[in-house]
Amino acid sequence: MRMRDTRRSGSYAAFKIMLALLAAALAFPLTAFSAGGEIRTDTENCLICHRYPGMGRFDEAGVKRIYYINEMKFANSVHGKLKCTNCHVGLDKIPHTDIRKVDCTTQCHLKEPSTEREFSHTNMVEKYNHSVHGNSDPNNPKPFPEDLPTCTYCHDNSIRSPLEGVWGTSQALANETLSRCVGCHTKDHWAQNYYLHVTHRMRHLRSQAEIIKLCTSCHEDSEKMSRHGLDSIATFKDTFHWNLVKFKVKDAPDCISCHVPIGFTTHDIRPKYDQASSVNKRNRVNTCSNQGGIQSCHPGATDDFAGGRVHAYGTKAQLVVDGAQSIAVEADESLLSERARRDMSEREIMNFKILSYIRLFYKILIPMVIGFMVCHQTLDLLATLRKNRHNSH
Repeated sequence: MRMRDTRRSGSYAAFKIMLALLAAALAFPLTAFSAGGEIRTDTENCLICHRYPGMGRFDEAGVKRIYYINEMKFANSVHGKLKCTNCHVGLDKIPHTDIRKVDCTTQCHLKEPSTEREFSHTNMVEKYNHSVHGNSDPNNPKPFPEDLPTCTYCHDNSIRSPLEGVWGTSQALANETLSRCVGCHTKDHWAQNYYLHVTHRMRHLRSQAEIIKLCTSCHEDSEKMSRHGLDSIATFKDTFHWNLVKFKVKDAPDCISCHVPIGFTTHDIRPKYDQASSVNKRNRVNTCSNQGGIQSCHPGATDDFAGGRVHAYGTKAQLVVDGAQSIAVEADESLLSERARRDMSEREIMNFKILSYIRLFYKILIPMVIGFMVCHQTLDLLATLRKNRHNSH
């Protein structure tokens, strides 16, 4: 009996020790060292659970959601100085049962230095909502809102990288710059963060091919585009611009080069009939010449040059010229046809007709030429065989 009581008391003591250790872990925040030697603190103790790589669950669709957080990578990312609960609301209970979707307009509890107000992405979200990708008009909502991209469709929590190619290697540039910064800004880690923030915005976050891949992931889907009265841009890869990107030519244009040149923002892309759009007729000369930017495109662009088509003629031209309604999705024929009639000028329709006739001519000519060549070679072979047979006799 005493042996059993001793075991029970020993187990109870071990249990109390475990509780004490757990309480200590919750009382004192976890720490980790960044690459620069600065101690970063997980003040909310989220990494007690989320530091394990296998952590996750299967959602209702049967897809496994991974909840692992690499602390070193997160600490050096663009959101590295934020608390988890700044963005993820509803984490009061463990396990989390009332998590709300992240709202990018939430104030981040960081001071925006130009206004001294708490920072948020509200300004960019408002621009996005009024853009061609947004759906902010409650009186005239866009059809199929599920097709519209969300913030996280285009953005990820990327790692801050120093600027490269300006002054030696990125590390050499950082060393030269930071040695001057810390003369006044004596907190090394603050100076390093500020340097990374500025240089991160001075470089392209994606390569040209990656930008095109991201945009075409939606815009090459002909069924999705027809639902919104738009052409699929699969024809972009038939253009000279795409060949420049494919062969990695310097200053090759991607989607951003034309739709978001100097003076415009990716969050406020407008349809081409909007006068605020970079591809509107009144703005095309500036867009093609890319005035004020580091990318050199067509500095001598004229109105006639800028009036040409960048994307090859597609579904809309066929709808206007041939009335090929079967091309469109049945439920959205009227929208696609309406957009086609509005977007295609008489000159463009004539150009498309000429190109169609030329294409048809070559479709007929090439098989005929090949057919005549095959007939010629066949007759020549038969004649040669007949001649050889005659000579042998």
